[in-house]
Amino acid sequence: MGLHGHAYILVDPLRLETLTPGTATRAYLIRLSTFQQQPLLGSYDQGKLCLNACGLIVADEWVHAAKNRQRIEVDTLAITPNSLSSILLLQLTTALDSPTSGYLDQPKPWLLSSFIAGFKAAAAKRINLRRSQLGQAVWQSSYSEILITDRERLAHIREQLQDAANLA
Repeated sequence: MGLHGHAYILVDPLRLETLTPGTATRAYLIRLSTFQQQPLLGSYDQGKLCLNACGLIVADEWVHAAKNRQRIEVDTLAITPNSLSSILLLQLTTALDSPTSGYLDQPKPWLLSSFIAGFKAAAAKRINLRRSQLGQAVWQSSYSEILITDRERLAHIREQLQDAANLA
């Protein structure tokens, strides 16, 4: 049995195998930057990253936001003083009569945009309460997303994020 009592099978997310009829998994690299690249989330001390209270809020909100979305899973997460980078795995609905391989050609899912917007709002609210600066910008308005389409690239990106988190 898997999450929430439902049966599931383990699959390589990049092969886009069907988890249940009409679903497939896609991996995305997400990068968010703080407003004007401010080092809001921590600092480096003797080459080691030290997250401050705001950085810990960001980590907590990211994981919490994913746990509240049944079809999103955090694979890897790295936070620097002015950014968050993470690999997210999204379980997406496909047309039942179409092969999942053509699914890569479809546009970014609404689920991802909704997740990012909700995370940014929740994290900004908590950070601004912590700093007693309600309404201040915390995040750049945009973010980057990259669809990861092969296992080697996924492994390479995971390694880069782990290196960034362990820094350096």
